[in-house]
Amino acid sequence: MECPYPTYEDVMNECRAIAAQAPGIAAYQEIGRSAQGRSIPLLTVTDPAIPDERKSVLLVSGGTDGNEEVGRAVALGLARTLLEPQHRVHLQRQVVLVVPVTNPDGTAGNLPDKQGNGAVPATQVHLPGQPPATAEGRALRELVEAWIPDAHFDFHGLAGGGMGDSAYLYPTVNHKWSIPTLYEVAREMSFAGAKAGYPQDGQLRLWMEPRHNLPGWLARNHGCFCMVLEGTENYYPIEDSVRAGLARLLRVMEIGEEVRFFQHHANYPCDVVSGGRMAALMPFGEDYTARRRSRRAISQMILEGVPWFGRTPVDRGWTATIAFPVEESVKTLPEGMVFQATLDRRAQINAVRWHGRELERAQWQSWPTQAGIVVRAQVPEAPRRGMNELKIAYEVPFRRHVEPQ
Repeated sequence: MECPYPTYEDVMNECRAIAAQAPGIAAYQEIGRSAQGRSIPLLTVTDPAIPDERKSVLLVSGGTDGNEEVGRAVALGLARTLLEPQHRVHLQRQVVLVVPVTNPDGTAGNLPDKQGNGAVPATQVHLPGQPPATAEGRALRELVEAWIPDAHFDFHGLAGGGMGDSAYLYPTVNHKWSIPTLYEVAREMSFAGAKAGYPQDGQLRLWMEPRHNLPGWLARNHGCFCMVLEGTENYYPIEDSVRAGLARLLRVMEIGEEVRFFQHHANYPCDVVSGGRMAALMPFGEDYTARRRSRRAISQMILEGVPWFGRTPVDRGWTATIAFPVEESVKTLPEGMVFQATLDRRAQINAVRWHGRELERAQWQSWPTQAGIVVRAQVPEAPRRGMNELKIAYEVPFRRHVEPQ
């Protein structure tokens, strides 16, 4: 069966052409080989004048299902579009990793996922506690372990033809926070598609149970912001399907450069690793690279043995208490953590204490917001095994109507 455009050969040729068009901005390399020996291409697109540690990292992949050509075409389209002058600002703020074909053998044969990719379905490649089950999976795992992406979008099409730019959403270990965030971002992406003239707003599907494909593995183990995106196939000419996909991806790249979702730095919504506005556990570090490593370590710590995290429901003695236990089974401890909490807008912060020890004033800050006073405390040490507590002592110019028991 003839493989629709872009074929595997088309992808490889286009990758080399993009790198040749903008040397220094777009770099081409092969990160591994498929089960049948075909190369897996990577385009790294960014502004080399800005150090990588000052930028977020976005991974966009396509070609997971060999018979879904739109994913390959959109991934290539994004890499080429980012070279246009009006989009170069993204490259000063982000490192964009584009893997336009993650399943070369399936693409070469125009086959669905499980008939390429080493004959293993994508949802069974990254099983817990095991190395990746395929050569393709090993190449992608090495890539993401080296970079620790802040966001990952795996672009698919609707095999056989269909209309509906849908999305599959992958929550992190912080379900309560990440699920509404995923829905909010997905809707903004859909509105961007409609504004561009492509109103195919498909179904959003939430994967609550662990998925063992790369987006599911990254969301759970790295706290990465992850979606699988479906684009229209055969409803439009391929050029229109690419434009529809690019409208969605460019909007989410803009979101990744905004300060939103209770985060202190511009980034994709991945930095609230546990908790929410009342009390959040966040990555520690002075730059993006350090915070990515911290986020991965905190996510692993939670998976290994942090059964809960939160703020106690009563601020006894006008002290907000953020607590979490670390079980003896935990092997991964982050080198530092950041706590962020919202207190009553009339509060006057007196002190912040970690395990009873008062933090230096330079280690915490507070500022007013519409919701209340936000306190951000940086703890430059690993948590203990056992109970951990951060306490924020404050005063308010009122009395409770009932004193807590």
